Amino acid sequence: MKQGLSRTSRRVGVIINYFSLVLFLILFYKLKNGSWNYLIGLGEAVALVIVIVSFIQTHVKTRLWKLTHAKIDRLDEREIQVTHESLRYSYSIFSIICLVIIYINAVAEAGPINVLIAASLLYFAHTLPASVIAWTEKEI
Repeated sequence: MKQGLSRTSRRVGVIINYFSLVLFLILFYKLKNGSWNYLIGLGEAVALVIVIVSFIQTHVKTRLWKLTHAKIDRLDEREIQVTHESLRYSYSIFSIICLVIIYINAVAEAGPINVLIAASLLYFAHTLPASVIAWTEKEI
């Protein structure tokens, strides 16, 4: 059952979503380090709005969020296989990215990982299975 967006559109949505999340974090840390000005503040607000809008377009409207967070007894065999495969890839990717962030933080001697990074990683962990499906499946 096709849910509206083509695979290319879903891929673009995933890229926009994660790029804007990274941009939001970069701008936040620029503000935190004292480089505050209205342009950076505006850029941060715009990046956050883009994260929210692209999440809704890519994950909610396509029902990928619902698919990856559904109880297994509510899925058919194909959906179970697709979600299982996306979870397998997602947790591998997520583990590697977490380790890279921890190592970069340690090398930079930046101290403990703060709440915003932790919240972003939580968001990333919850959206990554749906993003893998959006990226790989022809039809959803």
